[in-house]
Amino acid sequence: MAPGTPEPPKLNTVRLEIYLEAQCPDTSRFIHAQLMKAWSLLSPTGRIELTLVPFGKARCLAKGDDFECSCQHGSNECILNQLMNCVVDRLGFPDKIVPIINCIQGKGNLDDAMRSCITNNALLNEQQMRDCATGPRGRRLLALAGSRTASLQPRLDFVPWIVINGERNGDALYDLTENLCKSLEPAPEQCAEYVKNEKKR
Repeated sequence: MAPGTPEPPKLNTVRLEIYLEAQCPDTSRFIHAQLMKAWSLLSPTGRIELTLVPFGKARCLAKGDDFECSCQHGSNECILNQLMNCVVDRLGFPDKIVPIINCIQGKGNLDDAMRSCITNNALLNEQQMRDCATGPRGRRLLALAGSRTASLQPRLDFVPWIVINGERNGDALYDLTENLCKSLEPAPEQCAEYVKNEKKR
């Protein structure tokens, strides 16, 4: 670099954590509308560190080597939460996980979710995912998501619970993209484009 040439700006990354439930209507609206829009726009920047924690207001109690879990919207939601946790555990990378979570979110039962989201997905083995979602591994993963949820400060009292850089952000429920853009320094060009398009509406 020649003397006197300004250094390129340091690009920060933003930690985004979303605590969700598979059959919660507010979560479904948020995932389908807000997360998908923000993720498609901002994930190419490589500056969003996303963590998805499917648990919400569920409860899990240890029973020997296993867990017994109950979920806010019933037993089907527990199975779907477990399926989501199995997907997160299996794939690891948000770019691979997000479209599948978006697909599972709001489904009525496991068969529906498997048929629509897992069966034709080349990244996942259908039988392994079904076994995980309905067996002790899925319950253990759900209980681990529960431990993570229980450690939140302040405590979760609404789902979805959105945390940006360690702080709960209620505004992000209504405009996740804008809130992520505010946290990105300097903001990528995608943010300027987003603001411009929003003003046209």
